[in-house]
Order: sequence, then C-alpha cells, then structure tokens
Amino acid sequence: SSGINAECPLRPGVKAGKVVKLDEITSCAKTLGALAVCQEVVDLSQKRKITSHLVDDKTAVECCVLFLRDHQFLVEPACGATLAAVYTGKIREYLEEQSPGTSPIVVVICGGATVDIDTLNGLAAKFDIDTKLEKYYPLEQMRL
Repeated sequence: SSGINAECPLRPGVKAGKVVKLDEITSCAKTLGALAVCQEVVDLSQKRKITSHLVDDKTAVECCVLFLRDHQFLVEPACGATLAAVYTGKIREYLEEQSPGTSPIVVVICGGATVDIDTLNGLAAKFDIDTKLEKYYPLEQMRL
C-alpha cells in the first residue's frame, strides 16, 4: 500500500517492556521522529495508561493539506499525523477510552520548518491526494 511507513519506537517498546531501536525512519514524517525512546518513557508507560496509534503517511499528508485549507497554516507531516486524530474522527474513540475524570486530550500543533507549499504539493501528488479535499473528512465530522 502507499506509504504505510508509520514507524514509532514507542509502540513496540511499550509492548516489549523495554527500549526498542528502529534501524531508520522511512516515513515522510521524520522531523519529530526518534530511533528509540529512552528507558524512562518505557518505565512510565508501565505505570500510566499510554495509548499509541499509528497513522500512515498518506493520512498524515492529507491532514496537512486539510489544516492548510482550514487554518491557512502550513505544517509538516509529523504534525499531520497528530492532526489525523481530529480530522479522521478517531478522537471520539480516544475520548471514549478515557475514564471519567481524566485530563483532556491536547493536540499540539507545530509549524512547518521543513515544509513549504511545493513540498506539500509534491507529497500530495506522490500519494494521489486531491488537494481540494472536500471529499475527505468534512468539518462537521470533527466537531465534538
């Protein structure tokens, strides 16, 4: 399939209960990537409920385009992966997983230091994404 490159050392590390190191990051969402998480993160994951969800590259890029459309703010695919929770409606599932009284979910939006409009358009073309995107994730779906 096109662009299923969602590497994250957190997920296998949490499952294994130890630090797991990736050989490389092949995803287009590289800027916030790490080849491994530190032992303290793995230890914390054993004490607290930490949920990790994977996002494929195409969805991350779609969400970058959507965020640009909706907010006139250019972000890179690493941010698009975070935005996918909101744009795909998965945030509702995540909220249902939370027990009553837990903290709210915060979506951190970072800038686009490594992306410009030509780069985003190139990624959109690579994944055959319609940059008009009205057919994807309508705004009504995002509202809680």
